[in-house]
Amino acid sequence: MKVGVICSGEQSQFLNFRTGDILENIPKHHLLESMVQLMKKYPYPGDLDPLSIDWVTNVALEVEQIYKPKFVFLSYASYYLISLFKHPGLYDRQALRQHLFAEVERFFIQTGLTPFIIGTGGTLPLEGEVDLTELDGFVTASRLGPVYAGLYQPSQRDLYYLNQLEAVQMILPQERFAQVWIPPNNFEGRIPDYFMVAARGFAFGTPESSKRPLYRVNARDNKIPIYAPDTVKSIIDIAPAVKKRLRKERVALVVLEGIDHEHFAFGNESCSNTYSWYTYLPGEGQYLAMTTGRHILEHPYPPGYRDYQDPQGKTYPFSGYYRSLPIGTIGSLASKTSIAVGSRSVLTHAASGADICIEGYTRSMKQEGTLGVIDINKTRKGRTRRR
Repeated sequence: MKVGVICSGEQSQFLNFRTGDILENIPKHHLLESMVQLMKKYPYPGDLDPLSIDWVTNVALEVEQIYKPKFVFLSYASYYLISLFKHPGLYDRQALRQHLFAEVERFFIQTGLTPFIIGTGGTLPLEGEVDLTELDGFVTASRLGPVYAGLYQPSQRDLYYLNQLEAVQMILPQERFAQVWIPPNNFEGRIPDYFMVAARGFAFGTPESSKRPLYRVNARDNKIPIYAPDTVKSIIDIAPAVKKRLRKERVALVVLEGIDHEHFAFGNESCSNTYSWYTYLPGEGQYLAMTTGRHILEHPYPPGYRDYQDPQGKTYPFSGYYRSLPIGTIGSLASKTSIAVGSRSVLTHAASGADICIEGYTRSMKQEGTLGVIDINKTRKGRTRRR
């Protein structure tokens, strides 16, 4: 059983994490109170606050001391989110990067864990937005500067309009999109009728994504920087390399969103960030490729997924559109203890699968507090662990 804890100010709610129901009888567990006190000590500053970088390191160092895990997963998303949504005149990008790298170094100096450090790729100044607000069809797109979008039931007028736009790089019909994602037999939603790719420097403008001004957009880097003790040629080689090291060492996998090869402070190595024609972006596809070692073809939901969920009947209501948590992640290994701390909401716990997770709790970048998730069974005292 996983227990969720939401801390907002001095208030704490304990939840059955699978159902979202408030727990009337809180389980007696030696780590729950420590988690709550830690979350109260370090309230989440917010996605666009540079102090969220320090928050990840501070919380991770304390959880690491309390639990002494074999595997640590850290997600630093603030630099990427600030790059996208904060006016460039309000902060110094170089200084922010230097601060980020210093915080990562602080974590490794104090813990001595074996490092795997990955940048998710860079950003470009926004050249323009593709207006999708008047389409007859239904559009799905990320709120984080969408360069990919799913299109459902478009009219001929929609397709004619989109095909005339130089800012749209590709419009892929369903059969072409199926080359990178095949729906399983029990798929609960459906694959988009068309999958759209914006030209570099452009983003799709939808009613949801246009609410917050966008200043930069993902560069869709085919190669992303990595610092690792072993050779990593592809993004899907990260998980097996980490698992191999975990046989004898304590390891930390650190994700630095928005960092490209040019600005990476930890060496000159890089790995492939693509599958077929598809380039991974910071999000569930890229995170799961890193933590499961499987390409997007084997992920539970495709890019552009249309969420048909029934809010009243959905399991894992705090995990985005996931109805079950991803399997095969590094942190879910039965024989290894694990923690995760991150400023990326949902994906910190969903993609890591860690025993203990603490993340910023935000929805549509609106700060709600701090979310903690703990696996009661795996973290109980006296549990016999396999080596």
